[in-house]
Amino acid sequence: MNMNSKTRFPIAGAALTFIATVHTIMGVVLLSVSDQDIELSFWFTTFGVVGIGLGLAMIELERARGFVPGSVLIVLAVTVVFGLVFEPVSGFITLLVPLGAGALGWWRARAQQPTSA
Repeated sequence: MNMNSKTRFPIAGAALTFIATVHTIMGVVLLSVSDQDIELSFWFTTFGVVGIGLGLAMIELERARGFVPGSVLIVLAVTVVFGLVFEPVSGFITLLVPLGAGALGWWRARAQQPTSA
């Protein structure tokens, strides 16, 4: 079933875009006001910008399809797992919000598809 996604707010993509925007701002602020390692600030800011791009793409997918495709959710899930393995006490845990919202939307869309006989 094709959902009229124009009437729904793209929760997963918006959540990821918000989290990544905060991440990017923090990276720029830390770089400019502290004596933090330049490489750490670079990766912090770069991952924020990449996250914004993925979040915007997810917004477009949610609007066009009514859900985030499983392949995109897998990429986000792998990123979350990878991040939590290497940095267990970090902001990677916040990515569970857009991942969960996206997975719920995907699951609902799959449940509404008519079964073919």
